[in-house]
Amino acid sequence: MSKRNLAWILVAIVGILSTAGMLWSSFGTDGVVFTESALTARVNHELPRTIRTVTITRVAVSIADDRLALRINLRTDVLRQPVSAVVSAAGVPRYDTHSEALYFDLDAAKIDQLTIAGKTLVDEDATARSRMIDAVGPAVQRVAESAARNYLSTVPVYRLKNDLKGFVLKAALSDVKIQHNALVVTFSLWNLTVTVLIFALPLLIVAVSIYLLIRDPLWGVGMIADVAGVNHVAEIPLAVAVNLVGKLISIGRRAERERKAPPP
Repeated sequence: MSKRNLAWILVAIVGILSTAGMLWSSFGTDGVVFTESALTARVNHELPRTIRTVTITRVAVSIADDRLALRINLRTDVLRQPVSAVVSAAGVPRYDTHSEALYFDLDAAKIDQLTIAGKTLVDEDATARSRMIDAVGPAVQRVAESAARNYLSTVPVYRLKNDLKGFVLKAALSDVKIQHNALVVTFSLWNLTVTVLIFALPLLIVAVSIYLLIRDPLWGVGMIADVAGVNHVAEIPLAVAVNLVGKLISIGRRAERERKAPPP
């Protein structure tokens, strides 16, 4: 097998892999959809967990009318009395760019139900309230809300992987919203395409460089000399690009002359 054929094979392999990667990343997915059951499973996989004096036992996620709601079951001790509570709150999805993960924030939390020393009282039942309930309720509200916020801020609902596909998707993530009674994470096809093209460009440069070096090994010496002569690191890509383009033009002109030359 000649060096010329080997170079073309290498270029073809890299081109096929790059094209496949671009098509897969660009058209393989444009969003991720999470249902109620999937979200509930994700926020419960580290439960029960105790945060200070509060133990969170379960978090239920419900979605209706394009709104997300959380019901949090917990237990604690207040005034030396065992207390269980059910806290309800609106859930707000938040994508954290630092940790590159999706979390839930609490909004407008309130206690739906209190159980003190084994006696259950619903907050709306005014006749069943007592001075102890009036005293315990605000305290439970504070510690419950604080513990719930703390837990939800550390348990990601969705995290992008730290691989090539994850890196591309992180750059392409465009929106997180509640839609059609589901949580939808949307990726921009345009951003996906641009990101993959940026990845494909170095591969293309490497493939062309390999081909040119195989065809003309001395060209590499000249290119290295030009790169070594630049004054700033930022000029290196420009020097490499100029050499690549110049060499390709030279090869094209030589092939044109050979084509037009009269046969011997």
